[in-house]
Amino acid sequence: MKHTLVIVGAGLAGLSAALTAVKNGWTVKLVSSLASERAQSVMAEGGINAATEEFMKGIRKLCDEEGILMICDEVQCGMGRTGAMFAWQAYDIKPDIMSMAKAIGSGIPVGAFAMTEEVAKYSLEPGDHGTTYGGNPLACTAVSKTIEIFEKKHLVEHVQKVGAYLTKKLEELVEEYDTVKAVKGKGLMQGIQVTKPISEITGAALKEGLLIIGAGSDVIRFVPPLIIELEQVDEMIRILKKAL
Repeated sequence: MKHTLVIVGAGLAGLSAALTAVKNGWTVKLVSSLASERAQSVMAEGGINAATEEFMKGIRKLCDEEGILMICDEVQCGMGRTGAMFAWQAYDIKPDIMSMAKAIGSGIPVGAFAMTEEVAKYSLEPGDHGTTYGGNPLACTAVSKTIEIFEKKHLVEHVQKVGAYLTKKLEELVEEYDTVKAVKGKGLMQGIQVTKPISEITGAALKEGLLIIGAGSDVIRFVPPLIIELEQVDEMIRILKKAL
């Protein structure tokens, strides 16, 4: 029986999963707006592009109808970054598999994937997924502590609050500056689309003590620590105005 796998996200995790599936005789479809960039529920590298609910539900519906597994790449947009613990949760859908890394270890190198019980039942046996350093105590402790801090500090709720405030302040820039055309993204994974060269803006901001970088060809991204406070957003906006 020929299997087809749809992977939402063409980053390293998505490509790795695709290569493995192809080697095992599966037909793979990678869903990405850019051939060489990640396409998470909120894509970072290609310009802070958030998927629409219609798109995500459409992919889920297609997978259900065709018996295809849906994989979501949550490496960058997961762990509270967009205002939900995982970005796909905001779309009223559920993937069959999701990949995670980076923020799950708070700086300790670690990656992981999760799958539904139904998928696991037909795809994994004890010992199938093992590596020399897989599941090492240091990495697992970092993940466990990270989750504990998220729960104790209510970081997802904090991101929702500060993210809404950041959106408001960025939208004010659209009204005030001709060089700012649009606000993109959600939570604490946002960006502004600009007409001025990105290097000029980032260079001017750096001289004032603000470190920002571009995403794509015309977007300045804002992906601050999840513990950022409203006062620090105000300080960032103050400096950014000088650079625009």
